[in-house]
Amino acid sequence: MDRRRLLTLLGLLLGLVAFGTAGYRLTQGWNWLDCVFMTVMTLTTVGYGPPEPLNERGKLFSTALMLVGIGLMLYLLTLLAETVIRGLTDPVTAQRRKERRLIHLRHHTIVCGYGQVGEAVCSALLGARREVVVIDHRPEHLEWATARGLHTLVGDATDEDVLRRAGVERAESLVSVINSDPSNLYVVLSARGLNPGLRVIARASDEGAARKMRRAGADEVVNPYQLSGNRIAAMMLAPRLSRLLSGDVTSEHFTVREVSVPEAGVGRTVAELGRETGALVVAVWRAGQALRGRPEEVLQAGDTVLVAGAAAEIEAVEARRLT
Repeated sequence: MDRRRLLTLLGLLLGLVAFGTAGYRLTQGWNWLDCVFMTVMTLTTVGYGPPEPLNERGKLFSTALMLVGIGLMLYLLTLLAETVIRGLTDPVTAQRRKERRLIHLRHHTIVCGYGQVGEAVCSALLGARREVVVIDHRPEHLEWATARGLHTLVGDATDEDVLRRAGVERAESLVSVINSDPSNLYVVLSARGLNPGLRVIARASDEGAARKMRRAGADEVVNPYQLSGNRIAAMMLAPRLSRLLSGDVTSEHFTVREVSVPEAGVGRTVAELGRETGALVVAVWRAGQALRGRPEEVLQAGDTVLVAGAAAEIEAVEARRLT
C-alpha cells in the first residue's frame, strides 16, 4: 500500500472529525467527549441520538455535517478500498512483500534457473522440507514455482545485488542450473565471493566448463548429459542398485537420506542413534572421508550420516538435527 496516500486519507478523516467536534462545541457548548461522540455517530449514521437535545444552530450544523460529511466519508472509504486492492494486486508491491519475507530466511537453498533441471532440483528439496528461493529472469516460469509454494525472485542471478536480495549471505547452499555455462560460472564466482562458506553446486555442459567452475569455487559440478548417460547404463547393468542410489525407491516404507549429525547425537555411537530413531546408519562422512557405519563408531560434531529406513524413522533423525 502507498504509505503517503494512506497518511493523506487518514489526515482527511481526522480533519473531518475535528471539524465536526469543533462545530458541536461552538453550537451546543457540550464537553469535548460529547462533541466527538456526536460527530462520529453522525458520520457513521449509527443514530443513537444526541447526548442532549439539539438547539436550532445544532440542528443546522448537523444537517450540513450529514450532507457534506457522509459524502466525504464515502469518498474516503472508496479511496481506501482502492488503495488496499491496488496494494494487493500491483506486481511491484507484491514483489516487495515477497522480498521482505526473504529477509527472515536462514540456512536456505538458492536455485538459480527454473527450467527443467531447476524444477527437478526444487521438487527434491521440497520433498526434503528445505526452504528454497528460486531466481529466474522469466516471470512466467516463477509463476509455476510460486504455485508450488517456493520463494521466488525475478532477476538475473549473475547480478550480485539479486543474490544478496535472495539472502546468499545467510544461505546454506546454492545451485546454479542456468542453461548457459558463462552464466553459471559468473554465479559461482559471485556467490563464492559473497559467502565463502556457501556450498555451491553448478551445472556444466562439458568438462572444460566444469574445470573452470571448480577453479571458481564450485564444490560440485554436474554435467546433465553425462549424468543421464551414466544413469541409463547403470539401469541396464544393475537396475535395482541404480534405483536405490538415485532415490527412486523412496516411499513411506523405505528411503535413503543424508543427514547432518544432530547436536544431541554428538558423542553417541551409531548403534545408539539407530536404537533411538529406528533408522539404519549405512555410512559416516568425517572430514571428507567416508567411514563404514560400524555400531561402535562414536559420532562427532560436523559428521554427516547416510541413513536408511522408513520415512518416519528418517524424520526422527532430522527432527533431532533441528532441536
